[in-house]
Amino acid sequence: MRKRALGATGLEVSELGLGTWGLGGAYGMLAESVAKSTVEAALEAGVTTIDCAPLWGKGVVESWVGEAVEKKRDEVQLVTRGGAVWTEEGVHQRFDADALRADCEGSLKRLRTDRIDVWLLHDPPEEMLYRDDTVPTAKALKSEGKIRAWGVSTSDPTVARIALSRGAEVLCLPYNLLWRAMLHDLETELSTAKVGVLARSPLLHGLLSGRWTEYRQFADDDHRRARWTNKALTIRVREVNPLRFLVKDDVRSMTSASLRFVLANPAVSCALLGARRPVQITNANELVGTAPYLPPEDLVRVAELTK
Repeated sequence: MRKRALGATGLEVSELGLGTWGLGGAYGMLAESVAKSTVEAALEAGVTTIDCAPLWGKGVVESWVGEAVEKKRDEVQLVTRGGAVWTEEGVHQRFDADALRADCEGSLKRLRTDRIDVWLLHDPPEEMLYRDDTVPTAKALKSEGKIRAWGVSTSDPTVARIALSRGAEVLCLPYNLLWRAMLHDLETELSTAKVGVLARSPLLHGLLSGRWTEYRQFADDDHRRARWTNKALTIRVREVNPLRFLVKDDVRSMTSASLRFVLANPAVSCALLGARRPVQITNANELVGTAPYLPPEDLVRVAELTK
């Protein structure tokens, strides 16, 4: 698995990373044995970058990852988050210094490590980045050696710009064939500041795998059931169909085409694939291919089809 520089952090990340939100139950409950096997399969396939959060699986996902990487810690780049936890009322965000430090210490313990490679503020509201303790706490944790780089995970371009102005070294952003505007709008700032970009949702929650029909049904505990109405899902599936021309030659699936599209953008450091089963990431190198990933004329056509 090839690696890319993560902005100016001094870190290198694998082109394809493992996103673990789905392992924590976002798409429905998953057996612990399957989740652990998926992490192991990613490592065996050459994936070295793993993205976690204390929120996912209420901390259990970090524990699974920590167990898997403990004996190969120096070969792996661990990404996790702070600022959001589960309470009896649901997800609770808090970005004060004490809470952030508690999140970091909890992650270090569960991940069985003495440092976190990339620590992200978990979807902070704009005002949190202007507090006098939120960003300073992230910077302090770096100076103490508990984290190696800090940044923000967000889908809000305003929050991303504020984070950059406050010195964020890494941004974790949604980026895929159907959701491109945010990254494109930020490209000037990203290149100027030499910020690392972790591209999440490269398959748009599975839609861009190309396997769905408009009649797809989701289980009650699958977040996609609430995300898309039947009408919205029908529209989304029909948006994918014109993009199937990308599947040709050595691009053997829409999954591969979608990942290669993300990696064809030089602003991206790593595409985070939310695999939920070993088979979905075992052939990681075949999925991503090699530069230029997709023909230039195909990238032009994608832009025309998805205006």
